Amino acid sequence: MVNSEFIQHLLLKGEAAKRKVNSEFSSISPQQLNWKPDPKSWSVGQCLDHIIISDSLYFPTLKRITEGSYVHSFWEKWSPFSTFFGKAFVNALSEEPKTKMKTTKVFLPSTSDIDAAIIDRFYQHHDTFMSLISRCAQINLEGVVLTSPGFRFITYHLEDVLTFLIQHEHRHINQAIRVKEAMTV
Repeated sequence: MVNSEFIQHLLLKGEAAKRKVNSEFSSISPQQLNWKPDPKSWSVGQCLDHIIISDSLYFPTLKRITEGSYVHSFWEKWSPFSTFFGKAFVNALSEEPKTKMKTTKVFLPSTSDIDAAIIDRFYQHHDTFMSLISRCAQINLEGVVLTSPGFRFITYHLEDVLTFLIQHEHRHINQAIRVKEAMTV
């Protein structure tokens, strides 16, 4: 696989996510941002907060990778499960979910009201994420293995991480759009 084409594809998918957020949520009220179809569901604001939290947990490692200072741990070098877990996460975190998934505590959004600045925080976060992805164009994506920030025994290749993080963004933006649409029913 040619990295520059793969990275360009991810950047285009990322920009599409940002455009979706802008067109769908830039003019909603704080009340709409925090409305939930039921108490166990997430609001639009919580979906965006979850994206920021989840992606940001990978940022320190992505930064070290792109700066050339990343050093694989023993487990990352020798784990026989990196390909398995990477492909499993890519399949599980599809943009249009086949099944509802529970997340681990470290990735959960805030449970309190989300302020209207979440939209701007998402844009800032997203710009940082796109910059990190862009800087991966010259890296051997299959040669870099990293550990999940939520599950210390799970490792996966950088190519899979970048793929499922972009899919994950779209997954929860689509979820937030469904929440917004439920408000008008």
